[in-house]
Amino acid sequence: MHIDYEGLVLENEADVETKIIVPLLLGAAYLDIPAAAVKSKNYLSPTPFNRKAGQTSGNYPDFSVWFRSFPCLVVEAKAPDVSVEVGYHEASLYGAYLNHNYPTGLNPTRFLFATNGVNFLFGYWDSNPILSGLVSDLLPQSALLTELQGLCGRNVLQAHALSCLQQVAAKRFLLPYNLAGGPALLRATITINQFAAPLAPLLQRYFSSSQQSSVQEIVDRAYVSSDEVTEYDKILESLLKERTATRGDTPVKTLHPERSGEEVLRQEIEDRTGLKSQDRRTGHLQLIQGSVGAGKSLFMERYKRKLQPVEAGARTKWATINFNSAPVSLIGAEKWLCKYFIESFQVENSDIDLSSLAVLRGVFSRKIQGRKAIYAVLEGTSQERADVQRAEDLIAWQDDPEEFTRGIADYVIGSRNEALVVVMDNVDRLNLDNQLAAFQLTLWFLQLTHAFTILQMRDETYERFKDKPPLDTFRTGVVFHITPPRFVDVVKRRLELSIEYLATHKDQVRSYEIESGLRIRYTSEELEGFLRRLYNSLFDRRRNIARVLEAIAGKDVRRALEIFVAIITSGYLSTTVIASNTLGSGDVSLKEHTILRILMRTNRRFFSPESGGFVHNIFSFDENFEKPDNFLIAEILYFLLRNRKVLGQINLEGYFTCTQIVDVMQKIGYTPDDVFRMLRHLVRIELLVTDRMNSVEVDWQDSVRVLAAGWVHLRLLSGRFEYLFGVIPTTPIRDQRTAEQLSELVRNEAARGQLDLHQKVRAVDIFYRYLWSERQASKTPFNDGPESGAEYVLTHIRQALEQRRSAAKPNEIEEDPLDF
Repeated sequence: MHIDYEGLVLENEADVETKIIVPLLLGAAYLDIPAAAVKSKNYLSPTPFNRKAGQTSGNYPDFSVWFRSFPCLVVEAKAPDVSVEVGYHEASLYGAYLNHNYPTGLNPTRFLFATNGVNFLFGYWDSNPILSGLVSDLLPQSALLTELQGLCGRNVLQAHALSCLQQVAAKRFLLPYNLAGGPALLRATITINQFAAPLAPLLQRYFSSSQQSSVQEIVDRAYVSSDEVTEYDKILESLLKERTATRGDTPVKTLHPERSGEEVLRQEIEDRTGLKSQDRRTGHLQLIQGSVGAGKSLFMERYKRKLQPVEAGARTKWATINFNSAPVSLIGAEKWLCKYFIESFQVENSDIDLSSLAVLRGVFSRKIQGRKAIYAVLEGTSQERADVQRAEDLIAWQDDPEEFTRGIADYVIGSRNEALVVVMDNVDRLNLDNQLAAFQLTLWFLQLTHAFTILQMRDETYERFKDKPPLDTFRTGVVFHITPPRFVDVVKRRLELSIEYLATHKDQVRSYEIESGLRIRYTSEELEGFLRRLYNSLFDRRRNIARVLEAIAGKDVRRALEIFVAIITSGYLSTTVIASNTLGSGDVSLKEHTILRILMRTNRRFFSPESGGFVHNIFSFDENFEKPDNFLIAEILYFLLRNRKVLGQINLEGYFTCTQIVDVMQKIGYTPDDVFRMLRHLVRIELLVTDRMNSVEVDWQDSVRVLAAGWVHLRLLSGRFEYLFGVIPTTPIRDQRTAEQLSELVRNEAARGQLDLHQKVRAVDIFYRYLWSERQASKTPFNDGPESGAEYVLTHIRQALEQRRSAAKPNEIEEDPLDF
């Protein structure tokens, strides 16, 4: 990029901007500033106009150059017929306006440049110009350009930004738990409640995704069909909806398993296997993708046993390859795959006895036919010798897993004229490399058997690699997508199954010990009543806690079940309260703060990222950030939530590229690298999702949108006293006195098990005052107003304190700007 001096024609200010300033700033032979660091006038807001300075309105700088979140250079362009001094004067006014909003001694906007295309002026914000000249003399390698490069070239601006960063970045942050006892404090646990111990077998039976013995029972009696799924409230419906119809150029069909059938998969199997035609030899690979824990395995079991038409079921043989039992690496796992297929086929198709001589002759009929001439020669000399050779050949083929697998497929599809459907199950639970290896392994199996082969894959893996080998071989295929049921529906059906189980064990009497030492005995009927009332307490639509549970579970059925089990078994659930509700008939008195404490701490004494909880600390950050700040997560979530109905660059509501978000955050004081690293973190902990549904690698040009869990953290949890109190030990604190005060309260809680209400209020009040002071210190012209994440969470914290001090109940389903 160069300035074309020979053909240069400048008629107006726009010509000066495009033909002079842009190449001067970006050109490698000139100032060599990265394009991402140069912002045009629409990036900044105007200054308040100053009558004494001769202004009639506020002004924008034509260009500003940003490094590490600091506006280092202001550039003004003027038309050729306007004095360059006018431009320099306006640049100095804007530079002073920007610097006025930073602490004394910190003046990020140090450099000023103005030109009218003929002349230029360069200087500092608080001085007259120190360099001037003709634009035509700014030739590459000229003395004038070299001098300008030494004053405001790329390296100079970066060094200045680094100096500013060092002035504002905290030298040290303190974690209250470290001052109160260190990591051992966070590792301390509490015991599960005594009431839950006798329930362990029941919970394991119906609420564990790994309990294979009860899968059939759940498939038959607790499966949530599409026509049984209830609707979320309006907000969660918009945040939890899935983008299945717009995923690139690959057609996506959503499966709709109803109580009596599923038409999409039925039609595909019939068309591809020849159940309605004679073409059975080509085979077919069908991808079924969905989020982790969406219920892909349960759906396949449900379809196989309940949803496929009776006539088709009578003419279809099934086999399921469970990749949970796969070797550590799937490279070279062909023999394992064949062995598992043979075992599964025999278990699922007991009408075919693979040890029968007649069946073996059918399975290896092609091989036998191929050796017909040899057998004829042997029969000419000795029938006995020919029979022995046939037997030895059958044994050899049967001992070869690959030959046996090929033979079974030939026998089913060819000799018996039936369909063979093979399900590659639990592939989505593998690591990334093995998921891709499983795809290649499936292609090999397809070539071997020509079966209708179903591969279950994690949606994010498919979206991330669908245009790359080996998945690009499937670009012309139709992907089936399974949508998970709601938390409330899954738990309800599992509870109904549990209650039915209890009804068949009415003679069993259980007991547990409450806090006072008294042992309580209860019957199955009393337990049934308690479980029903517990469900109603959790999922009452009038309570915000139901929204919290739904949003945190998201689309992961496994997580939903884990959350419910965590609530029942937690040591924070008082056995005395359980006793009063088990033996009584009133509602279960499950307080919101108790559920939040369980969600945060599970069975740890304190909340931490390692506690196994289901929520996250939105006031935290990486200690290695360039410019650490307790409000970065809040600002990112607030921006995405306020704009969730706005079309982003990929023409989808609520999706913004990482680069767009970085630009917005940089303007309010955050460095690009910090913002990008935080975006990656928020995707990994599933508060955000990328358009490629990739939670492992996030690129600058990836688009992200906020998930329901992100909305819950900012909208609800930031205003819940229990949440605010719980995150204190692990929130980085810049002020030593504040950290020491909070650590003392943490130490007291560790020693006593629980703090009095007034001590908790004091802790949250100290926390609030600290965050408020941090907010005042970080204000800039671009974040000084009510429309910011920082102001939003501070308002919520203040309201939470006021409610707790007045002993008022938190408003349920109250209106909020983020709800619209």
